[in-house]
Amino acid sequence: MSRLISKTNKEGRPSVIERLCRILRELLDVATSLYMVVLMVVLPLYTTRTGYRHIGTEKCLFFRSASLTACKVVLPLAALYLLCLGARRFLGEKHDKGDGPFLSVTDLMAVLYLAAVTGSYLHTSFPEETEWGDVFYGASGWYLGFLTQLLFLGIYFMVSRLWQRKGWIVGLWAPALGMVALLGYLNRFGLYPLDMEAAGPQYISTIGNINWYCGYLVTVLSAIAYYLWQERSGKKWLHRAGVFILGIGLASLVTQGSSSGIVALLLLAGVFYLLSMRDGEKLQRFWEGCVLLSGVCLFTWAVRRIWPQAITYTEGTTDLLTLSPLPFFMMGVSLACLFLVWRSCRAGRFRPGAWSLLGIAAWAAAGAAAVAYVILLAVNTGRPGSIGALSKLGAFNFNAAWGSNRGITWTAGLTCFLDQDLAGKLMGVGPDAMAQYIHSGVNPALKSMVEGYFGRLMLTNAHNEWLTVLINEGILGAVGYIGLMLTAIYRCLKAGRKDALAGAAGMGILAYTVNNVFSFQQVMSTSAVFLLLGVGEACLRRGGKRKI
Repeated sequence: MSRLISKTNKEGRPSVIERLCRILRELLDVATSLYMVVLMVVLPLYTTRTGYRHIGTEKCLFFRSASLTACKVVLPLAALYLLCLGARRFLGEKHDKGDGPFLSVTDLMAVLYLAAVTGSYLHTSFPEETEWGDVFYGASGWYLGFLTQLLFLGIYFMVSRLWQRKGWIVGLWAPALGMVALLGYLNRFGLYPLDMEAAGPQYISTIGNINWYCGYLVTVLSAIAYYLWQERSGKKWLHRAGVFILGIGLASLVTQGSSSGIVALLLLAGVFYLLSMRDGEKLQRFWEGCVLLSGVCLFTWAVRRIWPQAITYTEGTTDLLTLSPLPFFMMGVSLACLFLVWRSCRAGRFRPGAWSLLGIAAWAAAGAAAVAYVILLAVNTGRPGSIGALSKLGAFNFNAAWGSNRGITWTAGLTCFLDQDLAGKLMGVGPDAMAQYIHSGVNPALKSMVEGYFGRLMLTNAHNEWLTVLINEGILGAVGYIGLMLTAIYRCLKAGRKDALAGAAGMGILAYTVNNVFSFQQVMSTSAVFLLLGVGEACLRRGGKRKI
């Protein structure tokens, strides 16, 4: 027996345990890859005969079922694999560098969030199931409770540790996004290739509610946009196919109807510019992207002019981008800047200083405008009518309806947090338990305010992800969750200078974070962002980087 488990035999062949480790490693990679395919392709396209009627609940249940099935396969294989690694260490065998366990700063934040979610689950004042749901599964029909949070974190650790990086991920995810986005664009003009029960303006593609759709679209689209912007080593026809898919995604993003997606698009365009402004080739790619965005806006402008009544849902930013003269101006500026950069690069006279100054000035102006807006909003809210003609605009009056009802949801959420004692502030009210806290009547005034505004609808979140995490998982959970996102964004975008896939993950996480300032966790976009978190960490680990 000792001969079988020796490091190698006399011919230098691997030992039995080493071969078993390699087999298990491949099996874990295959199982993880199949699960990733489910998240990237099957979950977004998954629908049932009820169409939109219960699509949110059905996708949550499908995600749970698929994830638990993956756990049943992966966990036993992972346990056996760890035993084999332990045996190899015990016998003094050398192991692969990738096998060495270490915790990055992002891992530590994930562990902190895991501890906070568990502590919140054990600390909650709502341990029993109620008509509003329970903390284990979550709010009724929403299901983002303790189990779902564990599954999200499981995605991160599974992909970051077990997935062996392969190039198929972008080639599979991009077409899936293209199908979803094309359906969304057609739906917005009243065309439904799929027979979806309860179809209407508030529902779109195979995702469902426009807020769900916006969160998913902006997250995955931003990741793919970064990959196309950075990576140029593949075949030209594949790159052109990617650009075509990107165009479909941008067309759907500007027409989907949720303003948070447009805000995210503008901020991400600014980030892309900052990353491009000192490199002539990348700056050309940036302006090519702006030409593409302007082109899809102009195409939609033409569609709306020819068929004015075709579009089923619009809001201010949609009309601005697809019905006003703005897209013509955008196209003119984009083409002019693209020509200037191209000509200077061709002549060998590219001057990054001038373009950098332009970027810094634009960001400074945007920052000043944001600060001015907050000041005017505060002044007008405290003293109505004090800012002249602007006082009549709803955007300058913080009330219940401000920001598509964010006024009341943020107020309700902050009240939930402030109601708690010290332990409650640290640990939260329980995973996905905000609705239970509000509608249980612990604070009668809060319940009356929410039900008086929303009627029989259940308020499951504050429509601000970080505020909702603060309420449900407390200060510890918020620190862990925010730290998880911010460290991943920084590390992945830094690595993205040389690794397009790592940078793509970082940009997708950034897009998700920006969008969720006005939005919330839900199974579509949050499963996608935890997948990106895992992909980004896997890229960093495989690159041999063991610290920030």
